[in-house]
Amino acid sequence: MAGNGKSEFIYLNQRGAWPNFHREGLSLGSDGTLRLAALPLAPALVPDEVKSAPIPKAPSGVALAPDGTVFFSDPQGGHVLRISGCDQSVSPLCCLPPRDLPGASPFVPRGLMLAKNRAALYVVDSGSHRVLVLDPGELQLLEILGQRSGSGPSGSGSAPGQLNHPWSIAGDRAGNVYVLDFGNQRVQKWNSLGELEPEFWDHMRATGNLKNPGDICIWENSGKTWIFVVDLTALEIFAFDSGGHAIRNADGTPLSFGKGTIFAPLGMAAGKDSVWIGDNAALRVFQFSISDSFSFEGAASGYAAPVASLAADGQQNLWVHAGTGAAPVALWLCGARRTRGTLWSSAIQVDHPKVNWQRLQAQLAPLAPDAHLELFVHTSDHIGDAPPVNPGDPNPFADPRWLPAGVPAAVNLDSLYIGGNGVPYLWVGAQFTGGGASTPALSDLRVEFDRDSYLRYLPAIYREDPTNSQFLTRFLSLFESFFEEVEGEIKSLPALFDPYAVPPEFLTWLAAWLGLELDQNWTAAKQRQVLSEIFELYAWRGTPQGLRQMLKLFAGVDCVIQEPLLNAAWWCLPTAETSCCDACSAGSSSAAPVWQNTQNSVLGINTMLAPAQPQGAVVGTSAVLDQSHLINVDEFGSPLFIDVAYQFSVQIYRSQVMCPDALPRIRALLDQEKPAHTIYDLCIVDPQMSVGIQCRLGIDSVVGGPPRSLSLGSDQRLGQAASLAGPGISQVGKESRLGVSTRLG
Repeated sequence: MAGNGKSEFIYLNQRGAWPNFHREGLSLGSDGTLRLAALPLAPALVPDEVKSAPIPKAPSGVALAPDGTVFFSDPQGGHVLRISGCDQSVSPLCCLPPRDLPGASPFVPRGLMLAKNRAALYVVDSGSHRVLVLDPGELQLLEILGQRSGSGPSGSGSAPGQLNHPWSIAGDRAGNVYVLDFGNQRVQKWNSLGELEPEFWDHMRATGNLKNPGDICIWENSGKTWIFVVDLTALEIFAFDSGGHAIRNADGTPLSFGKGTIFAPLGMAAGKDSVWIGDNAALRVFQFSISDSFSFEGAASGYAAPVASLAADGQQNLWVHAGTGAAPVALWLCGARRTRGTLWSSAIQVDHPKVNWQRLQAQLAPLAPDAHLELFVHTSDHIGDAPPVNPGDPNPFADPRWLPAGVPAAVNLDSLYIGGNGVPYLWVGAQFTGGGASTPALSDLRVEFDRDSYLRYLPAIYREDPTNSQFLTRFLSLFESFFEEVEGEIKSLPALFDPYAVPPEFLTWLAAWLGLELDQNWTAAKQRQVLSEIFELYAWRGTPQGLRQMLKLFAGVDCVIQEPLLNAAWWCLPTAETSCCDACSAGSSSAAPVWQNTQNSVLGINTMLAPAQPQGAVVGTSAVLDQSHLINVDEFGSPLFIDVAYQFSVQIYRSQVMCPDALPRIRALLDQEKPAHTIYDLCIVDPQMSVGIQCRLGIDSVVGGPPRSLSLGSDQRLGQAASLAGPGISQVGKESRLGVSTRLG
């Protein structure tokens, strides 16, 4: 495992898979977090008729339909019963076996299966040595597996395809059917076409592992199909592929588990990550994990009764059937937890020949009162010096080479000083404990090494003696752990000034630094957007561009801002060029005059007449009694601009101000952001068809009738929403209905 020489730490949970680690009693979540393994939990009250049921000698069956219907068999009563998915009522299936089906032996239904590739209910009739395939709705007989040829009653047989007291049945998604033929001590396979594949059992038998197979189940995940078979003689579970070949470990030995744990196995089911098997010696349901090595995880909590069959559904339930006419019991798969779990690593090393290991830190979720985690470490300069771990022992880390988090051992410490200077190898361990319902949640482990500690701030004399140095490093690491959180907050202060990194509760505080009051009705994303843009907008404050952006950001409207002063282009006559001095004037007196101010001055096109005399009142010329006034030199020319200066208009389409509070919000924003010496006119642009100005049909324009007549005292404007004298005089031949659409002119 390589480290990072610059950062001086490594994380041990790489890619969320915890490589280089071993675990027992722990489950790995999809987020890479380790927890105590989940176990099934029985309901608060298991019925007495289930707890008092006799120990079954052979399996029964449970089959689960997607609609919630549950089928289960009662071998002693000779019935197959159904629990309705609608009202949970229990009723037997009528006419089983079919009346027209010959058979002298009693009907003994055991294994049940609903096919995954078609609508078919498989019923193992152990008494008549056959498997009935029925329509699950109409119960119509579709076919029979294991039927002997001939017209007489069906009987047992040992030839391929024949059955002798079959017990269990299982099927995969491809439509293959596997039948445990107990009387012939074998497992037979029929493919999706109903054809027997005799080589399947030949491959199984060649392994030499199965002496007395007693139950079967199928596990399918990630394209793999495994068949689990429990042997009643070996008291062990073996795994095979869909061809009957043994699944083997890395060392080539056949994969098996359960030996030494199960003593009277019956009933088996498989889920995504676990296999469950009933043990009637302990009257419990045991769970094993499915991983590189199958490990025992524990027993279902709250269930202590016989087990004849198991079935897992896709809704986090495990159904347990005692083998009688009593309804199966549904256990909640994730309702309980193991009380103990162990995690330990192989040798950990970094790319340094000699390492000063310093601290192990656990990234741990807050612990429940009855959940605990204890950390252990060991360092050495020899890779073969790994201390042993005994997961089944009450103290898995009893070897004295394991250094606990505290002396005496302490729990719930998420940080541990490692020590060990100049050694390349490190081993890490952790002990999980819980009360049965709670669990520690460990997401990662961080190892720090070769980093400067507080010891560097002490005089050099304290670092000369190795013994003193080790003690002071341990001692000062306590203070480092106290101040680490504070130092981390200080280092992360820049994030408080980043609008997209600051915590939500600091958004208002950050806005105050910018003189901004956030609208609490905005979402957090909107508030962050405003904060990220407001500083740049302040540079444009008081300009048309700034007003437009402010209105868009805070009011959500697009507007057009016009300044009349920019359109004040006055018409002027050309004038003769003046000389700069007397000498130039004398030299050019005989030449033709040179005219200036003649470009782009077209009256009525790009210029207009001035509204007032630019020079003010001149006696005998522009001075009229009671209609003129005198101005001084500083105000010369101001009458040209006084009517248009410091003014602007804001034009907004009507569709953007339909909300009742839109206009007040826009006016308040304009009053706040406009320059104090300016005035504005807020114009609402109503939908009118004006080519070149408003001509988006259905958006800002509508096609309507003739304009209204101008009414004095109203806000109508000539040429926009009204005209003089109303509609024009009608013409003959164009809808000239007198008194209706026509008037005489």
